[in-house]
Amino acid sequence: MPGLISRMVGAPRNLEISEITTSGDLAERLRRGEKTWAGLDLTVQRALTVGPVFAAVRVIAEDIAKLPFVVYRRDGDGPKERARDTEFWRLIHDRPNTFMTSQQFREYMTAQAMLLGNAYALKVTVRGQIRELLPLLPSQVRVEQLPDFQVIYHVTMGDGSVERMTSREVFHLPGYRLEMTGGAGIFKYARQTIAHTLAVEQFGATYFGNGAKPSAVFKHPETLSDEAYERLKTDLRSDFSGDQANATMLLEEGLDYAPTSLTNEESQFTDTRIFLVEECARWARVAPHKISHLYRSTFSNIEHQAIEHVTDTLMPWAQRWEDVYNLGVINDPTLYAELLFDALLRGDTKSQYEALRIATGRPWLKGDEARRALNLEPLGGDMDEVVLPNNAGNEGGNPRSEERGA
Repeated sequence: MPGLISRMVGAPRNLEISEITTSGDLAERLRRGEKTWAGLDLTVQRALTVGPVFAAVRVIAEDIAKLPFVVYRRDGDGPKERARDTEFWRLIHDRPNTFMTSQQFREYMTAQAMLLGNAYALKVTVRGQIRELLPLLPSQVRVEQLPDFQVIYHVTMGDGSVERMTSREVFHLPGYRLEMTGGAGIFKYARQTIAHTLAVEQFGATYFGNGAKPSAVFKHPETLSDEAYERLKTDLRSDFSGDQANATMLLEEGLDYAPTSLTNEESQFTDTRIFLVEECARWARVAPHKISHLYRSTFSNIEHQAIEHVTDTLMPWAQRWEDVYNLGVINDPTLYAELLFDALLRGDTKSQYEALRIATGRPWLKGDEARRALNLEPLGGDMDEVVLPNNAGNEGGNPRSEERGA
């Protein structure tokens, strides 16, 4: 579907659009970059040199990658158990291939999906069982949707040949979807903001690299003679720069010295940078304080801010990962994979244990249920009973209440 890839990469302003029909065309477009309104050619690598962009991609990719990815076995309405004895545990929890851990694989794939909208991997199958997931470059894959809504992946292999594959053979992690066949990446939709930020940084570096601005100008009522001009230029370089910048200067032939000051536009340079940092965070749906932008942050509600980061920023990515594993890899109603957010959502240890102590001291939560809430293995025995508090009496006939109160 040529139009899809063309729209995925975007159209450069005031430039003739070349048709993209193969993954090679896409790779060349990504490598060459695209002209933006700021006048810069923007590539993915250049976009990542912008601090807020790199930080936003990194914080989401690393936070998703560091969470445990656990495979559970469920038996109707009974308790769930960790399915360590299945091949899916190794594939999802440990390592999806021989050269990447689960953490490395998720970090790489999430970063690709954020930047370019999609991340792909080959499913290596042995006797009908998926044994490995081998990551592909997004530029190796062209996606096509057939009239019957089936999605086909045209994958360029290492030898240059193109293989036609289905979802049974390709692991596909999409970002935020705006099209049926794939997700929307920051590189496409936020490239004007990224280029603007890059242009401001480039201007600032050049501005300060050239001494920020002339500290003064010299005025002459007519024309300065060549001899006086050469003497002035030599004196400025040798006697009135560096450590001698504040030395007294002797002017000749009626020269007049006038110091300069910052204009209103120049003084707004910092405000522009602050705004663009917040814009980059907005595109990635990351709270500014997560990319070390603390301009308007307070720490009075830092625990709630951390929870919002999980629920608003990470949860959508976690759901995408769980869906693509459960529907595209496991596909077994008795098994399911789940990313564990418990460590990020818990309060301090004292608050956790106080809450669980209250819960297990009332007749509605068992000790083993409290352990499962912390993703710990059940112990059985006394831990699988409801224990009444001593002051609640023993009308329910729970002997453990009397024994523990004795």
